[in-house]
Amino acid sequence: MRADRHEALVDFLLEAVADEGTTPFPANVLAGMRRVVRCDAVSYLEWDPQDLLEFSLAADDPASILPVWDAYPQVRSDDPLAGGAPRANSLPNREWLGRPLAISDFISDREFRRRGLYAEVCKPLGVRAVMKVFLPTGRATGASLVFDTTRSRFTETDRRTLERLVPHLGQLRRNALARRTYPALMDSTAAARMRLLRLTPRERVVLARAAAGETNAVIAQALFVSPGTVRKHLEHVYDKLEVRTRTQAAAIYTRERVVLESPGLDP
Repeated sequence: MRADRHEALVDFLLEAVADEGTTPFPANVLAGMRRVVRCDAVSYLEWDPQDLLEFSLAADDPASILPVWDAYPQVRSDDPLAGGAPRANSLPNREWLGRPLAISDFISDREFRRRGLYAEVCKPLGVRAVMKVFLPTGRATGASLVFDTTRSRFTETDRRTLERLVPHLGQLRRNALARRTYPALMDSTAAARMRLLRLTPRERVVLARAAAGETNAVIAQALFVSPGTVRKHLEHVYDKLEVRTRTQAAAIYTRERVVLESPGLDP
């Protein structure tokens, strides 16, 4: 990798890590990526089969691009790397995940120029090559970064650079999602902790063992009491936690422990 490309990659990662927003790849972060993977436009999309969940774009003139992209749903069938909602089978193929892939990997330039995708979307924007990388999400959503260029093709250096970035891109996405969910998790945990403070030390021990999956008989044997006494302790626990079942009580206990014992959750 040339020194200037390596410097751009490091600068991008430093800028991206410093971003504290809850959007995985906002426009300012994507702008830095344009200096790493040389392109005229780069966009980030995240979706499930029903809805577009995230979208951001970095380009010299984004306002001129968006109206043209409105035609994409009508020509999506022409895209060998199609993805996006709403569409029942819109999730990417598993073998695509983490791999920089270009449309030219699947069809020839001549075939590309014969398709409606080129006529309706790419040609009006002067786009001659498109490259995508689909990020692993671990759930029923798709996530991709789409790179457009007016050059005839993306270079092998562009691909290798993007390959190096993929693990970091996945982590940046996870960081943003953690920042989004962390406040709600902490609010929920604070409420759980206030209710747990109502328990006596013995009730808390019984709840901890119940949350670990121990039966009343096993708990009774460990605490040298009768199963009936354990049952009474649990009834008091349910009343104080304002729940009705063992599962609900265990969930409150577990929710607090997850945060207290996992400093890595702190973004």
